Amino acid sequence: MNALHRIERFLDEHMIPFDIVAHPHTQTSLATARSAHVASGRLAKGVLLQGHECVMVAMIPADQEVHLGRLGMEQDQEFSLADETSVSELFPGCDPGVIPGLPQAWGVEMVWDDALMAEPDIYLEAGDHERLVHVETKYLWDLFGDAPHCHFSQPRVRH
Repeated sequence: MNALHRIERFLDEHMIPFDIVAHPHTQTSLATARSAHVASGRLAKGVLLQGHECVMVAMIPADQEVHLGRLGMEQDQEFSLADETSVSELFPGCDPGVIPGLPQAWGVEMVWDDALMAEPDIYLEAGDHERLVHVETKYLWDLFGDAPHCHFSQPRVRH
């Protein structure tokens, strides 16, 4: 099953209304936001993290980065960035390097940043480099279920 079908099925099972937004092929979340004409704070990006005995996806606004220390304190464990090869292994059906916006549809644990609640709607990666899933923010609680959440993102540091 391809990623988009898995995500659509997950959303339908949870009775969450959504739209699919097509955009030109991109490689980064910030490029995706520009290409789709979406404010970068309204695009949720997934960051794959390695914990002591787990792998999880941290969902944050695309214009932010994970503050590993803050998240570690909140979750009572240390995290590091997971390697790229883990992404393809965990998310079959997705394009290489893409972390889908609903990792729990693949059975992967997640944590989400409270900053995502600041926008009226949110855009999630659909599993490829050309489509986003658009949902109203009021559905995030239903969408992310009982996944832990807190404020652990910070503005991106320019390199």
